[in-house]
Amino acid sequence: MKREKIACHCKNVNYGMILDAVKGGADTFEKVQEITGCSTGCGQCRDFISTMVRDILMFPEDYES
Repeated sequence: MKREKIACHCKNVNYGMILDAVKGGADTFEKVQEITGCSTGCGQCRDFISTMVRDILMFPEDYES
């Protein structure tokens, strides 16, 4: 996973920021949204980021550096 790849263009939130939020204890999309500001613009990234958060929580070994 490329940490610098943008997941939320409106708020310039990248994959690394989402991963860091989850690893820091955010266990729901809403908590990640609160920490990063993602999906507070147009909202088109909501489904993608929700799925990403779920996957990070379900398969943490796939997201280890």
